[in-house]
Amino acid sequence: MGIFRAITLTGADNIELNERSRIIKVNILACVTGVMAFFFGTLFYIISGKLSIFLGTLVEGSACFYVIYLNKQRKYDISAFYLQMIHNAATLYFGCILANVVEASLLAIFLIGTSLLIVKDKLFRTTCIVVALITLVLLEVNRFSGIIPPYDFNPLTHVVIHYSAIMVIVSLNILIIMFYVKHNDALLKAQQQHAENLEQQVQNRTGELEKANHYKSIFLRETNHEIRVPLNAIHSISQLLLMDAERNNDTAYIKHAEHLCAASHQALDVINNVLELSRIEAGKLHEVHNEAFAIRDLLENIVGTGQYIAKTKGVRIVLDYNRRQLPSHLVSDKIKLTQIINNLLFNAVKFTANNSTVTLSANVENDQCRISVRDQGAGISSEKIAPIFDPFITEWNSFSGGTGLGLHIAQHLATLLGGMISVESVVGIGTIFSFNFPLQACAMPVQTALEETRADESLYAGVKVMIIEDDDMSRIYLTKYLSRLGCEVASSGTGMESLELLQHFIPDIILADRHLPDMDAEEILTYVRSAALLQRVPVIVISGDVFEEDKVATLEAGATAYLIKPIDFKLLNITLSKYLNSPALL
Repeated sequence: MGIFRAITLTGADNIELNERSRIIKVNILACVTGVMAFFFGTLFYIISGKLSIFLGTLVEGSACFYVIYLNKQRKYDISAFYLQMIHNAATLYFGCILANVVEASLLAIFLIGTSLLIVKDKLFRTTCIVVALITLVLLEVNRFSGIIPPYDFNPLTHVVIHYSAIMVIVSLNILIIMFYVKHNDALLKAQQQHAENLEQQVQNRTGELEKANHYKSIFLRETNHEIRVPLNAIHSISQLLLMDAERNNDTAYIKHAEHLCAASHQALDVINNVLELSRIEAGKLHEVHNEAFAIRDLLENIVGTGQYIAKTKGVRIVLDYNRRQLPSHLVSDKIKLTQIINNLLFNAVKFTANNSTVTLSANVENDQCRISVRDQGAGISSEKIAPIFDPFITEWNSFSGGTGLGLHIAQHLATLLGGMISVESVVGIGTIFSFNFPLQACAMPVQTALEETRADESLYAGVKVMIIEDDDMSRIYLTKYLSRLGCEVASSGTGMESLELLQHFIPDIILADRHLPDMDAEEILTYVRSAALLQRVPVIVISGDVFEEDKVATLEAGATAYLIKPIDFKLLNITLSKYLNSPALL
C-alpha cells in the first residue's frame, strides 16, 4: 500500500487541490491498467500460447507506467491525453483479436468517462472523445467485415479469457464510476462548504454593516447635536441683529443681518436634509401625524421665512392662491408638508435668475390640493428631468452648492402624504414643481398662531423665566432676547446649579437644554414635577436632538413643549405666549 500510494502521488505535490486530485486519478488508472495488462497478458499467454496477446499487454502495461513518469515530469495534460490514447489503442487491438471471446464495446463508458474526468485541456478532451467513438465504430466494422480475424480458442481457454476480460471491463467501469461518485461527493462537499462560508461571510458582512450603520447613526446624532449648538448661537445673533437693524431703520445693516439669517437657514437646511436621508436609508418610514391647521397662514409664514434667503440674490417671492377655492384649514401632516414646500421653494430660489420672481401658488382641482413653485431660471433639459429626484443629483450654483437631497426627500415625504411631485420645465424660461395631494378640508375652525405684533416690552414685565443652558453663547443671546421682551431672567449652566437656583427662584416658565454636563432634562423634570411650588410650571425643553423618539421620550418625562435648535425667535414667542397666556411679541 505504501508503494502504491507513493506511485499514485507521483507529480502531485505542491500544486492546487483540484489539479492534484486529477493527477492522482491519472496515476491510479495508469497503475491499475498497467498491472492488469501484465497479469492477464501473462495468464492468457500461458493458457493460449498466443504470443501476440502477451506482447500487446506488455506494450500496454509499459506505456501505462510511462504515463506516471510523464506526471513526474510535470507534463500533466500530455500524460492524461497519452493514457487515453493507450486505452483506445488497447481496446481496438484486443477488441479485434478477442472478438469471439469478449464484447470490447462494453468499454465505451470507461473510454468516454475517463476522457471527461482526467483530460483537462478542451482540445485534448474533444480529441479523446472523438477517438473513443472512432474506436468503437472500427470495432463494429471489423466485426462485420473480418478485416482482422479473431483468434479461436479451445473451450476451457475461451471460458477463462471470456470471464477474465469481463472482470477487467467491469472493474475498470466500476473504478471510473467510483471516481465520479467521489468527485461528485467532493463537489457537493465543496459547494456545501462554500455555501456555509458564503453564509458566514454574509452574516459577518451583515454584522459589519449593522455595526457601521449603528456607528453612523451615533455619528449623525452627535454631529447633529454638536453642529446645532453653535448654529443656535449664530442664528440667535443674526435674529437679534436683524431686529436691531429694523428698529433703527438701518438699511445697510438690515441687508447684512438678512444675509446672516439666510446663511444660518441654509446651513440648517443642509443638516435637516442629511438627517432625513439617513432615516430614508435606514428604512424608517415616518408615521404621518395628521392635524388641522391654517394652510394660508402656513404658506404666508413659509414665504416670509424664505424671503430672508431670497433677498440675498434680489429675488422676490410671490404667494398666489384663490381664497374662494383654497380652504382656510386643511388636515394633513403639517411638519412634512412644510418640509416639502420649503425644499421646493429653496430649490427654486437657488436656481432662478437674479432679480427675478419665484411664485408659490396653491389651488384645488378635483379633490386634490395642488401647490406649485415656479421659477424664472435657465430651465431643465429633458434628459436631466428623469433622474432629478435621485439623491445627490444637483447642478453647481454660485448662490448655494447644495447636497442634491432636497428634491429626493421632498418626493419621499410626498409619497408618505399620498401625493406626488411633478416637474415641468422649458429651457430658457423656467421650471414648475407641483405637489398634488388628497384634499381633506377642515370645516371646524382651529386655533391659529397668534399674529406677530410689536408691543411694549412692559407686556412681559414681571414674567420670570429660568434658562438652563450649558452653551455660553446660546445662553447669553437667549437671555438678551427674553430680557428685551421684559422678562426677568435667571440662568444657569449646569443641572446642579439650576436645582440650587430653584430653591429660591420660582419661575413662571423654564427653558431647559436637554443635555447638560451633569444631568439630562429628564432629571430636572423629575425634580420640578415632584416639587409642590414648581410642579405646575411649564418646562420647554430646547435640544439639538431632532429624532422623534427623543421628542416623545422628553414629552413623556413631563416636558410641556419641545423646541429644536437653532431656535427661531418667532416660534419661541408663539410658544411662550401659549403657555404664559400673553401676546406674542417681536
